[in-house]
Amino acid sequence: MFAKSVIALYERTHANADEETKRTGLGKVAGIVGLLSNIVLFVIKLAIGLFSGSIAIMADAFNNLSDTAGSIVTLVGFKVAGKRPDRGHPFGHERFEYISGVLVSMLMIFAGLDFVQSSIGKIQHPTADRITFVVLITLLLSIFIKLWQNLFYRQMGDEISSDTLKATAMDSQTDVVATTAVLISAVLSQFAHIQIDGWIGLFVALYLIYEGIQSIRGSVNQLIGIRPSDAEVQKYTDQLSKYDDILGFHDLMIHHYGPTQIFATVHIELDSRWSLDQAHEEIDKIERDFQKKFNVELVGHIDPIDIDDRLTAEVYERLQTIIQEMGGGLHTHDFHIEPGPHHTRIVQFDVVVPDNYPEDDKTLNLRILADLRRYYPNVTTEIDFDHNYLGHDHTVL
Repeated sequence: MFAKSVIALYERTHANADEETKRTGLGKVAGIVGLLSNIVLFVIKLAIGLFSGSIAIMADAFNNLSDTAGSIVTLVGFKVAGKRPDRGHPFGHERFEYISGVLVSMLMIFAGLDFVQSSIGKIQHPTADRITFVVLITLLLSIFIKLWQNLFYRQMGDEISSDTLKATAMDSQTDVVATTAVLISAVLSQFAHIQIDGWIGLFVALYLIYEGIQSIRGSVNQLIGIRPSDAEVQKYTDQLSKYDDILGFHDLMIHHYGPTQIFATVHIELDSRWSLDQAHEEIDKIERDFQKKFNVELVGHIDPIDIDDRLTAEVYERLQTIIQEMGGGLHTHDFHIEPGPHHTRIVQFDVVVPDNYPEDDKTLNLRILADLRRYYPNVTTEIDFDHNYLGHDHTVL
């Protein structure tokens, strides 16, 4: 509820700002809220840990200190990521947000490694902790604050599509588990006289390390470049399927240079009888639609298709039969026939090969050519094999 109120207030006070400015501003607000709340938690828990002698509580306190550093990193990350494109970075700076996500995760790991050593020492030399009612109430309050932080970061992260804030939400979730474990240790020490503070501290430390590694993997994958989600691909293919004047499309490729900087390319099949101006107008319309509807910089490549040539239709149907008989989910697109020397026909097309197909491209090439020459002895093929995430074509011939 608080996150929604913050978002609504920010949008009212920045009504004239563009979407990127609003996104950066909300990210900074989230960082400031996290910074202040984590400083308060660190001071309280450190004081309680020193008073009680609990290594688990002190480990939890320094975990909050790493959260404070993480909030600072988040603030810096959004500030840099919000910079406009420049000569050296024509696609903007939004990927720096992923770098800040890596730094937040590394802080989690370093905090965990530090307290592994402290916890092992407490296991080897256990001592009774001074646990009071105030300590227990403070730990319960800390759990509720971290639950609130997790919900706040998660809602803000969903609102602005921020992996950094989602990683910070995961860190808050980790803190809930860690502080709950510390609370259990404190209760057992106070009422059952069972000293497991060192073991709980070790659990908290290892849990921190594990979550940090998982968070780093997500941020690094974004930096390297990962396959877009099926939902994103489907959203764009659904839009392309709405244009009745195009014959089909294929080779849709999507590139992310940050959460809002998205570029895409696609091959669009058009009637070869169209004039160049007519084809350009159609492609230009599609590109404008993608910019307006999805804020995506789409570039369309024209593939002319001869839909009236009788031989083209005949060879195409023959090829489809051959491909279907091969099985395994193979598909074709971008089909052309060109005359060659001595009345030889050159058949050009692409074959989309699923990731798990058992044969390599060279073997497939030889098999397709051999099958076609059973019907057209002088034919020559020029085949491009596609291995992409779209996995199928949308050609209508």
